[in-house]
Amino acid sequence: MKQYNPFDPAVIQDPYPFYEWLREEAPVYHVEELDLYVLSRYEDVYASLKNPAVFSSQQGMGMMIGAGGPPGKMRDYLLSRNPAGLGGLSPDDLAGLRILIASDPPDHTRLRRLVSKPFTPKAMTALEPRIRAICEALVDDLVAANQTGEADLIKHLAYPLPVIVIAEMLGIPAERRDDFKRWSDDVVGALSSGLRDPERSAQSGMEMFQFFGQAIEERRETPGNDLISLLVTNSEGGDSLNTMEILLFCVLLLIAGNETTTNLISNGALALFDRPQLWKQVRQEPARIPALVEEVLRYDTPVQALFRATTRPVELHGVTLPANAPVLVLFGAANRDPRHYTAASEFQLERNPTDNLSFGAGIHLCLGAPLARMEARIASEVLLRRTRNIRQTSAPTRIDSFLLRGLSHLPIAFESNNPA
Repeated sequence: MKQYNPFDPAVIQDPYPFYEWLREEAPVYHVEELDLYVLSRYEDVYASLKNPAVFSSQQGMGMMIGAGGPPGKMRDYLLSRNPAGLGGLSPDDLAGLRILIASDPPDHTRLRRLVSKPFTPKAMTALEPRIRAICEALVDDLVAANQTGEADLIKHLAYPLPVIVIAEMLGIPAERRDDFKRWSDDVVGALSSGLRDPERSAQSGMEMFQFFGQAIEERRETPGNDLISLLVTNSEGGDSLNTMEILLFCVLLLIAGNETTTNLISNGALALFDRPQLWKQVRQEPARIPALVEEVLRYDTPVQALFRATTRPVELHGVTLPANAPVLVLFGAANRDPRHYTAASEFQLERNPTDNLSFGAGIHLCLGAPLARMEARIASEVLLRRTRNIRQTSAPTRIDSFLLRGLSHLPIAFESNNPA
């Protein structure tokens, strides 16, 4: 193995053999056809995430969403995959906007301060009873589907759970949830997958922007108790978010909140199907479920990578990354680095790797990480309590994405326990 390209279908299907080669043979790898540099070792990925002054998110993630970034082959390639841009906005329009995931200090510092209030530990704890009730209702649906041989862990649990939670947090009517998921899938597909329908993704993006724009204006007139109202009314030292900043944060929350949790649950199920003894172990010892979630995050990372761009030349492992170089930082490779984790290629329930990089690190550590962890934990608790002898009935369907790793379908069958 002497070549790596993140867009190669073989890499998307199973990136881990490629990651092993990168870590051992080319820890700073140059994808020449894209003029893209790739970091794969834990120490290097962590250091880049902790150094935004040198590894810029504004330039790196801005390049991915069409909001600028260093000119060159990588940006041209990403634009060719998604010519409509984000929400139908042109690159020039996007370049003037500030998005949390694609910003550097001081813009990032300000945005983070103004959007963090709904994601405090106290706020997350308050959501737990409602998330548990949602999971119980969804497992009811899963049990009903199982009786007709149509149970799908993604369709009936992993996909609707985060959609419902995010929609309720934002104060969105239940009848718009399917629109939410369609918008999220189409925009993510345009940004990170092989989706070849730019008109569809542009239409979904415009519908999403229009919906949130209207919702924000309604909350300005009549605030409620939802997250959009909190963002509209929140002020720190006389500073507050404008309409476009709130809109872009809602878009980010919708996309990141949906995809990460769905992939986390689906990857966890696959790991347990490959290790049936673990089903029994965690069912008998539910207190180990948080450690299970952490090991799933490490072992089969839901968000495999994100972009950065260098602000100056960087020397690393004998390779010089020039200024303005696009860089792909591989969370999925770092999380299996044997320099950091013993027996890194093995799934070990007792590991409890709370230092995994699945949600990033540093100033861009994912705001929604506690929510995703809680959703996965509660979903696992409810599923394990209410089912037994759970098994796959046919091969799963993997999503097509160079950044995300998860499933779109996972047919299952099981025996039911009565809810308690």
